[in-house]
Amino acid sequence: MRYLCAAILATGAAAAAANAQLIVLEDANSSTQFQITGGNQVGWQVDGVNQLFNQRFFYRAAGFADEVAVDSLPLTGAQATDTNLFDDPRPDNLAVRYTDAPNSLRFDVNYTLRGSSVGSGASDLAETIRIGNFGNVPQQVSFFQYVDFDLGGTPGGDIGQIIGGRIAQQADLAGSFSVTETVVTPAPSHYQLDLYPNLIGEFFNGQVDNLNDFAGPLQGDVTWGFQWDFTLLPGQTFIISKDKNLGVVPAPAGAALLGLTGLVVAGRRRR
Repeated sequence: MRYLCAAILATGAAAAAANAQLIVLEDANSSTQFQITGGNQVGWQVDGVNQLFNQRFFYRAAGFADEVAVDSLPLTGAQATDTNLFDDPRPDNLAVRYTDAPNSLRFDVNYTLRGSSVGSGASDLAETIRIGNFGNVPQQVSFFQYVDFDLGGTPGGDIGQIIGGRIAQQADLAGSFSVTETVVTPAPSHYQLDLYPNLIGEFFNGQVDNLNDFAGPLQGDVTWGFQWDFTLLPGQTFIISKDKNLGVVPAPAGAALLGLTGLVVAGRRRR
C-alpha cells in the first residue's frame, strides 16, 4: 500500500525518476542517499537501520497553479565532496543547484552528514538552502520542505509535534529512536504536522496550498512540513539554515521523550 500511494502521488516525476542520479554520502556509522533528479533524499541509514522514507522540497512563484518539486527543475550543478578527510575519507557533503530559467530563480542546496561511533545510533545532517533571483523583476516565492521519517525502519507507530513553529520532534513508540529538526534561521511562515499521505498529497493536487499551522501532537505515520513566504528583489538571495539530529533514547521512548500526555490520533499504515 505504501508504494502504491507513493507511485500515484509521484506520477508527475516518473520520467525524471527513471533517469534519477543517485548520490550517496557516508560518514562514520551513517549514510544517506539522494535521487537528485526525481525524489530528493530517499534514505538515511544509521548503524544499518533506515530511518528516512523521503525528504523533498517544493516551491511556488506568482502565477503558479500548484507547487512544483525543486528536483524536477533542470539540474545545473552537483558535487559530492569530503570535508573531514583525516577522520573519514568518504564523501560527506553534497551541493546541488537547480535553475528555473523562465522565472529567474536559482536553488542551491547543501547537505553535510556527520555520523558518530558505531552502535551509538546518533547522526546529524545540516542543510543550507539558498534561493536567488537572477532576473530583473521582484519574485514572490513560497518554499516548502516535506519530511517523512520512518523511525526504526517502519511506517506508523510514531508520535510527533512541532514546537514554536520551527522545531519538529518525532519518536518511535515501539523502540528508542528519535529525531529533532531545528530551523535555525529564518523562522518558517507556516508549518504542518500530518499523517501520510495527506501532506504530500497537497503538493500534487493541482491547486495552490498553504500549510495549516497544526503543531500536534499526532500519533501514527507522522510527516511534517515547513513553509517560507518571501519576496526576492533582483539579485537578492534568501537563505534557510536547518539541522536534523537522529538519536537513541532509553526505552520507553515516544511520549516520554516528547513529554506528551494529551490526545494523539492513530494513522493509516502504508504496509
